[in-house]
Amino acid sequence: MAAEATLSSTTVSTAFASGTSYEAVDVYTRLSEQAPYVFSTEYWNAFTSPSSLTTSTTSTTGSSTTRTPTSITSSPSLASSTNAAHSDSNPGLSGGAIAGIAIGCTVAGLIVGAIAGFFLLRRQKPQGPKARSQVNSYNSLEKPLRTAFSSPFPTERLQLDHFLLDSSSDADISVEMRSLSQLLQQHVENHYHLEPVSLGVDTLSTTLVHLGLDENSPMSASRLASLVIDPNTRFKAIQHVIARVAFASVTIDGASPVSLLPEPISSFISLIPATEGHRESAEAVDIALTRWRQLSALLIHPIRSDRTPLAPSEDISTHQAEQLAMALNTFLEPFVAGDRQDRYEQENHLREVIVECATFGYLLFSQPCEYRYRFEGGVRPNYIVVFPGLDRISDEEGYRYPSAVQPVVTPTVEMI
Repeated sequence: MAAEATLSSTTVSTAFASGTSYEAVDVYTRLSEQAPYVFSTEYWNAFTSPSSLTTSTTSTTGSSTTRTPTSITSSPSLASSTNAAHSDSNPGLSGGAIAGIAIGCTVAGLIVGAIAGFFLLRRQKPQGPKARSQVNSYNSLEKPLRTAFSSPFPTERLQLDHFLLDSSSDADISVEMRSLSQLLQQHVENHYHLEPVSLGVDTLSTTLVHLGLDENSPMSASRLASLVIDPNTRFKAIQHVIARVAFASVTIDGASPVSLLPEPISSFISLIPATEGHRESAEAVDIALTRWRQLSALLIHPIRSDRTPLAPSEDISTHQAEQLAMALNTFLEPFVAGDRQDRYEQENHLREVIVECATFGYLLFSQPCEYRYRFEGGVRPNYIVVFPGLDRISDEEGYRYPSAVQPVVTPTVEMI
């Protein structure tokens, strides 16, 4: 009679990655007590369980069965059927997948950080699109930075210089002055006579002083009065007087009964006190006035982007020029030729001459450099300046030339 087979089995539930477990049954079988055990392992289906280890043991001998639980925690129910040598793969995430997710999260974080940094830097920029477009529109007009007197903020200075007027050439200035000289000469020859007049030198010299001609200058008011009375030198003296009064009306430090400069400019000039001698640097005042003049010409320009010289307004070309013509005629009236109609034409043409001189004065006012009219300087005693010369006395920064001025146009001089 064959010995009864004895069966001993152990069921083990082992936890693997991501909470997935497999249930295995180890089976020990022998045919008799003397026979050796035959060992085999059966794999059951996978299930999800806590990560704790669960072990249960079932022992069977003959027809009786004893079950001794040895697990610390309870395990899920076993599947109703077993599959020998079950080879299902782990359905959880592998190590490579986890690494891929981590790398993807890192890259996404870097991209988000880069985008946030881009928008933050863009908000911190001081210039908006409009300012940038204005600067770009003047790139073709860029000037080189200065070395000796450069600003501590070269970029801002460079952008400001883009709007300031470039210096006119000496040739262009010379052409303008020659045209004005010819216009003034024609005016005098066409509207004044050479007849004798019954006027005294004192009366005429007093009128000239009221027009701003100083008695202490080389060509004094009394000297000019005597030259005007003399028919041989009358035209030359009249040209000198008209030129001095007209150009003084558009000069910052000029003495004229009527200023043809823009009202804000002339008002500000009248408020500037005299230099305090040794207590104040005259050079510093010159530099400050040059920069103020340059910025004023820019700021009061009606169309700054044109970068053109200032021009007299309609009010200056009509009312103020007419007032200056009337002031001049208090001196010129005894020498005007013709009847009432001729006097009317003389007054209108005189106003036109004044406007042309004012227009040229505005051109010089808008220049970066400083200029000065020359009515005396080097003229011999028996000569008179019928039209002034022009000298450049400082550079674009307001620094006076150390040795001598730079002559641009020489004076028109005639013998008396």
